[in-house]
Amino acid sequence: MSNIFLAIPLLGWNVSIFNLTSTNFHLQWTNLHSVVNQYANFYITEVKSVQGTVLTLETVPGNITSTIIKGLEPSSKYRVGVFGIDSVGQPYKSLESVITTKEGKRQ
Repeated sequence: MSNIFLAIPLLGWNVSIFNLTSTNFHLQWTNLHSVVNQYANFYITEVKSVQGTVLTLETVPGNITSTIIKGLEPSSKYRVGVFGIDSVGQPYKSLESVITTKEGKRQ
C-alpha cells in the first residue's frame, strides 16, 4: 500500500459535506481522473481531530466517490480529507475541510 503521508496535495480537489448531523455526515468528492487525468484504484477517507489525531480511515473502491462517515461526537470539530491512490500507487490528497457536528445526543 502507498504511503498516504507522502501524498501530493491537489489544489482544486475539494470534498463536499452533506446531511451533517450530530454524529455523522455524507462525504463526497470529485473523481481523481477529473483532477489529474489518472484513475483511482481506491480512495481513503480520513477523519482527524482538530489537533491532527487520525480518528478514522476508510477505504473506498475507485469507482465510488462518496461515503457516510458515522460515529462522531455531537458539537465536535473534525478535519476531513480524501486520498486517491492511482494505478501505479501514487497517492494524491484533497484539500481538508473542517466541519463541526451539530448539537444533540450521540445516536
